[in-house]
Amino acid sequence: MKKIIDLKDLLKHEILDLYSAEEQIIEGLPVMIAQANNPKLKEALSNHLEVTKTHKDRLDKIKESIMAKSEEESNGFFSSLFGGSHTVTSIGVEGLLKEAKKLMAEEMTQEAMDAAIIGAAQKIEHYEIAAYGTARAYASELNMDLVRIELDKTLGEEYEADDSLTKLAVGQVNPVAENAVNAEDQEDSNDEVYDRLTNSVSIMSSSDNVDDEE
Repeated sequence: MKKIIDLKDLLKHEILDLYSAEEQIIEGLPVMIAQANNPKLKEALSNHLEVTKTHKDRLDKIKESIMAKSEEESNGFFSSLFGGSHTVTSIGVEGLLKEAKKLMAEEMTQEAMDAAIIGAAQKIEHYEIAAYGTARAYASELNMDLVRIELDKTLGEEYEADDSLTKLAVGQVNPVAENAVNAEDQEDSNDEVYDRLTNSVSIMSSSDNVDDEE
């Protein structure tokens, strides 16, 4: 990649980073969906997967727009910059997805897993909100109205996704996880109750036999 010199170059880099991020998210979300237990969480993540595909398509449109403008101004420099979709790898999203995968590999209750998945998904959402907000600010400064409008659409959808996950976490998932009980501990507790009841019955039976003998 050529040297980054000005704000336009930074915008190009941000678009490439976002494109890589969306590709990785499209690949990583199905794992979270498979691990989720709460039906509403599964639905929210599945819906966002489809929206993410739209975001990637929108970035394709943005790339074409900037490429056309840059070719007019710099004899095809940006066209060569966008020669491949993996020119830039989003290290930020890559790390967040690895962290999410590692967390989901831990042994935990289904209730805790749902809370963990929401937390991991929101970390990714916050990265995207920051990145899309930065790219939109660059496009606005550069008077690239079409690019700014398209980025603003995606930014709004990222905020909506984050808000919906927050409502789901606060309204359902986190309270349920707070009161989750380990199945093995519950089984041991039930066994203890059963043993106490059995012992009580045995003692009462022994007492009745003594009374009969007297």
